[in-house]
Amino acid sequence: MKGLKERAVQVARRAAKSAAAVALHYTGAQELIAGVQRRAVGGVRVLIVSYHRVVGNLRLENERALPTLNIARDTFRKHLEVLCETHEVVRLDDALEVLSGKRGTRRDLAVITFDDGYRDVYDYAFPVLRDMKVPAVAYVPSAFVGTQKRLAHDRLWSALKTMERRHLGPMAVGVGSACEGLLVRAFDGATTANKVLEGLIADNPTPVLYGLVEVLEDRLRIDRTEAPRGQMPMTWEMLREMAAYGIETGAHTAEHTVLTNQTLDEARREIAACKSTLENGTGRPVRHFAYCNGWYSAGVAQALRAEGFVSAVTTEDMPNMPGVDPYALKRKVLWEMSSTDVFGRWSKALAACQFNDIFGMLALTKPVLGARPTRFGRPETATADGASAGAPAFQNARGAS
Repeated sequence: MKGLKERAVQVARRAAKSAAAVALHYTGAQELIAGVQRRAVGGVRVLIVSYHRVVGNLRLENERALPTLNIARDTFRKHLEVLCETHEVVRLDDALEVLSGKRGTRRDLAVITFDDGYRDVYDYAFPVLRDMKVPAVAYVPSAFVGTQKRLAHDRLWSALKTMERRHLGPMAVGVGSACEGLLVRAFDGATTANKVLEGLIADNPTPVLYGLVEVLEDRLRIDRTEAPRGQMPMTWEMLREMAAYGIETGAHTAEHTVLTNQTLDEARREIAACKSTLENGTGRPVRHFAYCNGWYSAGVAQALRAEGFVSAVTTEDMPNMPGVDPYALKRKVLWEMSSTDVFGRWSKALAACQFNDIFGMLALTKPVLGARPTRFGRPETATADGASAGAPAFQNARGAS
């Protein structure tokens, strides 16, 4: 019953948002609201958008992999077409120069990014970007490039969906007391596999997640060799080819690690290993970083500075204004449902409202902040600017008001 109520609320919200988008877009109110916001922040806004998997067969991939990571190739192209109408799409380095005040711009800027290094970014997103001559950044977990390894969240989602199909609860699956305790806590109050997965990622260090999924796969007799091709990592050759067409390689830790769930020493090792491996493999400098799960702390940002990174992106859904902390850049995560109406149809009005942050400005959406203390190991020390690294102490963590 609780799940049905949640579903009904979601449908109602989508219907209301779709209706509002159509009204705002086709009356011109959207452009007026965006113009007011632009003037209020000094004439410059930078939108950074994030995708994960761009897929050829959306229905098939939604059945066998986490749907909230997927966007159809045709929808992705439509996103870029609308975005090129509303923004100037630029390299991240160009956007950073504008945000720091080193140069100006007459239009809002946009930056395209991808997380996790999935192979179907090469198969389906790269041809679109190349044809449209649009630059981007692909943030990659270095330990996966050129291997057959799969990310923990993909494997866990598959295991949780298998439990769901077999009607197995956290105790019935029979994984032993330690793993059972992790599952019981994650299942508490969660109504979907997605929610259970969110709880597991939020509460556990990355090595614990891999240990849990190994036990689940063994217990459920899941064949680890069976996985969608597009869910596998890109190769070094793919990354080098994309770089030649303006798709830069960025860092996303070594093992796809949520750094605030590790000790600061472990976070430093992840950051250093990732940068070194990616630079050796691509033959190019790696200067931009994406926080896994969007979570960060001042201590982690300080470690990035020390390794020579010049920026880091979160998943805090807000536009970036001049003066934003370059190690706490805001980013809008998009997937197929971001621009489809309540009937599942493509909506240009919804896409344009998303890109112009209309829903955020009207308080119809509320961003989830990523700044948080490190939860495991010893407390972090104070940063060079005097802020406590163990607390969400970034000056611009909440964005300009």
